[in-house]
Amino acid sequence: MVLMTLTGSAIAQISIPPAMQKSIVSNRLPAHIQLTEAQMKKIMIKKIDLSASRINFTIIKCKDRFNAHVVVEGVVKNTGGLAYSTNANQQSALLYEDNGGRLQLVASQSFQNLAPGAEVKVSYTRPWNRSSPAEGEFPPKYVLVIGFDPDIYIDGNDSNDDSNYGNNRFTRSAAEVNSNWTCK
Repeated sequence: MVLMTLTGSAIAQISIPPAMQKSIVSNRLPAHIQLTEAQMKKIMIKKIDLSASRINFTIIKCKDRFNAHVVVEGVVKNTGGLAYSTNANQQSALLYEDNGGRLQLVASQSFQNLAPGAEVKVSYTRPWNRSSPAEGEFPPKYVLVIGFDPDIYIDGNDSNDDSNYGNNRFTRSAAEVNSNWTCK
């Protein structure tokens, strides 16, 4: 499966591993799912809300003043007031690296239930060369996306219906890795 994503004026193709293909849905209800007004009200009242809340960068090992290993960590949080209760393999945290419109899936983490305030993390460790154009002058962006089973809203479980799918994607530039560089 190839997921087509609009990034600016270009379309990026992302190859999705077969085990994750079932979990991918964009940040809106799939067109084949038609919810009644009563169903939407019920979802909004429950206020179950998973959010792609942040992306952290941590330098973990300096090799010299220009080279290090950096951990990129995406955090999905239940920012709603009720527990997110679901079956295994119905949702995943997906972390992409965006190098000028070329998106590549670099890490994924399937998860299940999340209490209010609970988090799930997905991380990727990579070498970083501060002096290279790719990381110094033109550092990548990272995109955290919550991927849901395409039938999540019609599976008969209203405790796994996300009331705000507008916050299921978070993007952050890795430029701060260079601005907070600690290697000497």
